[in-house]
Amino acid sequence: MKNKIEISPVEWDVIETYLEQENASERETFWREKLVTIPNVEEKIAHIAKIREEIEDSIRQSKIKEFHVQVSVDENGGNVKMLPAGKSNPRIIWYSIAAVLVVAFGILWMMQHRPSSEKIFAENFKPDIGLPLKMGTTNNLEFYEGMVDYKQGEYQKAIDQWQVLWKDNPQNDTLNYFLGVANLARDDAKKALQYFQNQEVFQHGIFKEDAAYYAALAKIKEGKFEEAKALLQENPSERNTNLLRQLEDL
Repeated sequence: MKNKIEISPVEWDVIETYLEQENASERETFWREKLVTIPNVEEKIAHIAKIREEIEDSIRQSKIKEFHVQVSVDENGGNVKMLPAGKSNPRIIWYSIAAVLVVAFGILWMMQHRPSSEKIFAENFKPDIGLPLKMGTTNNLEFYEGMVDYKQGEYQKAIDQWQVLWKDNPQNDTLNYFLGVANLARDDAKKALQYFQNQEVFQHGIFKEDAAYYAALAKIKEGKFEEAKALLQENPSERNTNLLRQLEDL
């Protein structure tokens, strides 16, 4: 088994500086003044030089190849800094590569470890398509002006229109339903649940199962899985049952 090479951050910086010296006399002076005190210095120099070559090669080929570096923390417990570099502004090149790798692996990690609530919500939420626009045959012009905004994805404008009407008729199932969906489309589950919380409002209308579905999604987004399950069980429909299965599979 290959021995593990332990290099402290200070040692790595010193060796990096030594390797960047182009003049032979300067290297010799640097060796006498800085390197003679580092244990196993020749082995560490060879190790860091090898890493530098791999990084330079990956840059030349315009891609980063897989490589493995075994370094340990220093005796004070600090993290080892990896500072291999190329010939042209080497440290900046390495920091750039490291930054790209950190971002890429960070995004991959977040996708793989995305919270179950966010994942289920994202996979299942689509705003209701809204009601047909019949402004010419209704006296409720304000409501349908809000519906125009809603259909265009201007959810806050629709909410502003409908809230004025809701204050005069807070038990109206249509207003509660679309205010709930519009707020959920704006990623505000807490506000959406204010309109969905009284499910009795929807029990005798056309929004019964759909209101339960969106209320369940809002509860899922809030992490309230058991409450979401209860809603879906009490209001069965094809998509409510599918959503319930996903929750039960967690």
